[in-house]
Amino acid sequence: MIDWNYRVFQEANGDYIIREVFYAEDGSILGCTEKAVEPWGRSQEELARDIESFKEALTLPVLTLTDIPTGSTKQKRRQKRSKNISHEQLMTELGLSHSSPSG
Repeated sequence: MIDWNYRVFQEANGDYIIREVFYAEDGSILGCTEKAVEPWGRSQEELARDIESFKEALTLPVLTLTDIPTGSTKQKRRQKRSKNISHEQLMTELGLSHSSPSG
């Protein structure tokens, strides 16, 4: 399961916004939302809890987009974790690969 929280970001123009940040099981940052997020809720209580989560973001170190892994870093991480093999590799490992009949 991916963990997430709100984090404060300083934008290139100096403004501060809040984004959702997503973490791997080891605590490393996987990515973040592209745009700023706003507090919301289906009730005033939910909205109040979300605002508290925004306040918690103010206690954490400020991030910039340079702190977020790029697509190539994510792809490498995905490839490293992947244990998928091709259908052909599976058939060979199971001894079920057939040579094409010669004509």
